[in-house]
Amino acid sequence: MKREKLLKFMGKKIIGVFITVFFVMSILFFLLHAVPGGDIATRMAPFAGAEAKAQIREVWGLDEPLYIQYAVFMKKVFTLDYRPTGTEHIDAMDLILTFLPYTILLFGTATILSYLIGTFIGMRMLSETHSGGKIIALISMILYAIPAFVLAVYFKSWFIFKYHLFSPLNIRIGNFGGFNPYENLLTDLQNTGVLLEYMILPTILLIMVGVARPLFLLKDQMTVISKEPFILTAKAKGLTEGRIRSHHLARSALLPLLNDASINIALIISGGILIEYIFNWPGIGTILLHALKALHYPTITASIFLLTLIILISMIITDLFNAYLDPRVMVT
Repeated sequence: MKREKLLKFMGKKIIGVFITVFFVMSILFFLLHAVPGGDIATRMAPFAGAEAKAQIREVWGLDEPLYIQYAVFMKKVFTLDYRPTGTEHIDAMDLILTFLPYTILLFGTATILSYLIGTFIGMRMLSETHSGGKIIALISMILYAIPAFVLAVYFKSWFIFKYHLFSPLNIRIGNFGGFNPYENLLTDLQNTGVLLEYMILPTILLIMVGVARPLFLLKDQMTVISKEPFILTAKAKGLTEGRIRSHHLARSALLPLLNDASINIALIISGGILIEYIFNWPGIGTILLHALKALHYPTITASIFLLTLIILISMIITDLFNAYLDPRVMVT
């Protein structure tokens, strides 16, 4: 019975994903068409010939009424066809998927470390009575309040160009101002192991900014749970303070922390787009910003679609995990 409820719960979530993606991409369609400066073919390939522009207009239905253009756009979104013209063999989604592992590497590492460090400090802060815990809390709150891209600019200026503690990452992303931006994009990106050195500084920055959220959430949850009867029972049994914190308080407070992590992924990725661009990290954010500057229609569409899908899938995984642990979740 529990398996059937879990499958039904998962089905509802998957339907919700399709509906959300549909509305997000619909909004993107109208936003792209609201940008002044001519149609998509003119903005995407300003120096291309008349024949090349005609091919773009034909593939994307730009010579048709707006509702036809919308239908063509949504068909391409859900069939994952992001080729500028029908003769292209490599489309924008191929490009985005090539850079996706580097975005996951940077933000996945930073997110996991942020929540591990925040959880550890949050557990320690509950029992801290001296000024150490207050100082950590104050510093974390200040760093969380400052926009991450502002810190990224100063970090790059100080630690790369002024003090030379880290080397700059020089990767040629490509020219999105021309007709075909997909050629020779990965000329300087040959070995993933080489990038590990360059991800140290942005990872440190993301951890410094992101550690405050799990820290304070866990601390607040543990403060509330510490007044529950089962904690008093554990104290009456003579358990040590450390064992009570790790085996009773922390475990009970981890479920809200997992929910927050799935939501926080959206904030990390949206803010991290600029961080990727500032540090020239070869991820989806850097590609998206280059595409936005040139208004490259297929690349923008593929990037937003994939980022939306990643966020929604992460939230579904968390919801399924919560539903498996707590059957009450599946009732809603």
